[in-house]
Amino acid sequence: MTSKILYSPAKINLFLKVINQREDGYHNLQSLFTYIDLYDEIKVSLHKDNKNQIIVNNPSIDCPADEDLIFMACKKILPKNFSIEIDVNKNIPDGAGLGGGSSNAATILIAINDLCSLNLSKKELANIGANLGADVPFFIYNNSAIVEGIGDKITPIDLAPIKFLLCCPSVKISTKDIFTSYKLTNKSKELKITALSNYEDLIDGLGNDLEAFVRQKNSTIDDLLSYLQKFGVAKLTGTGSSCFLILNETINLDEVKQNLPKNVRIYEVSSVNYNIAYDAQH
Repeated sequence: MTSKILYSPAKINLFLKVINQREDGYHNLQSLFTYIDLYDEIKVSLHKDNKNQIIVNNPSIDCPADEDLIFMACKKILPKNFSIEIDVNKNIPDGAGLGGGSSNAATILIAINDLCSLNLSKKELANIGANLGADVPFFIYNNSAIVEGIGDKITPIDLAPIKFLLCCPSVKISTKDIFTSYKLTNKSKELKITALSNYEDLIDGLGNDLEAFVRQKNSTIDDLLSYLQKFGVAKLTGTGSSCFLILNETINLDEVKQNLPKNVRIYEVSSVNYNIAYDAQH
């Protein structure tokens, strides 16, 4: 038996622009993704046999086991002469716009590729991951990035470290439901990524095109963002429900925490330029 522990990171969208809707119904986006140091711990144990059994011990699953992204990732690339058991210690909230499920799927693809010596390239893994979810390729490519299209165009960038107060209300948001209901009335102007150099200015200046729509649909998120924006730059990540406040030396963190709305989990986190799943130890 071969075992490995990997740390599957969350991501946040530092801005999100909805460019247009495609003929297939999906939306073309532009977003800046970065990893943060909030992660799930995943233990992978491989057995060489001919059973080809997949066991996923994930207490957070609220769907049939064969619809879980971890299980589906295993089905995509696990060789027939291996069985696998996966134990998930979940720290990233579900339905929070933090990419936890996509990160888990990418982490499993990375692990199986390594432990089974499949020698698949990142591009090959990303192509497999794209069939599991739009955010999976980002977690394969191992770097903060400008993500465009439907998640298929990824431009790695380096960001100076950023500290956040991440706030997760006790509500789940379905990305599919948001985009199904969202009406594209004002198209965002597409950024020319090759002409950009100062990404930090973008973070302050650009928001989340879905934020107003999500706030209109959910008073809990509206109240939370209204509160956080009293202290500085605060945004919704992805389609929500998590919100973040960018921290700096002028913000009194104790004061922010003191009157936060009820039933909000908070995390003090920092941006991380790379996917720490690649740096986990055997």
